[in-house]
Amino acid sequence: AVVSTQSTGTGLQGFLVFHSIGGGTGSGFTSLLMERLSVDYGKKSKLQFMIYPAPQISTAIVEPYNAVLSTHFTLEHSDCAFMFDNEAIYDICRRNLSIERPTYTNLNRLMGQLVSTITATLRLEGALNV
Repeated sequence: AVVSTQSTGTGLQGFLVFHSIGGGTGSGFTSLLMERLSVDYGKKSKLQFMIYPAPQISTAIVEPYNAVLSTHFTLEHSDCAFMFDNEAIYDICRRNLSIERPTYTNLNRLMGQLVSTITATLRLEGALNV
């Protein structure tokens, strides 16, 4: 799908990759994907948005190991990485947004607002857009 999108000549600027860094698929597959993007599209920007595991709400014993190994690939194959602590996102929903039991919908909406703010200068015209 990346090759067909890139070959249409629509001015591909880069890649935004969203994933969890604690699970096997989120860390392992994304590490492989980022390596391939670096090889195939070396000059294109690669931004990663990662959810880092938190010990209080961990679902698997291997999350810390997956996070360490995936972080190594992030340092080598990503131009910019935004790491979000899973527990901190829950706490923001509870304390600042007064949501007693945050659902995935609540967490995803908060993440969407964060990403929208971070990427605003890439999407909108203005003095900060370079």
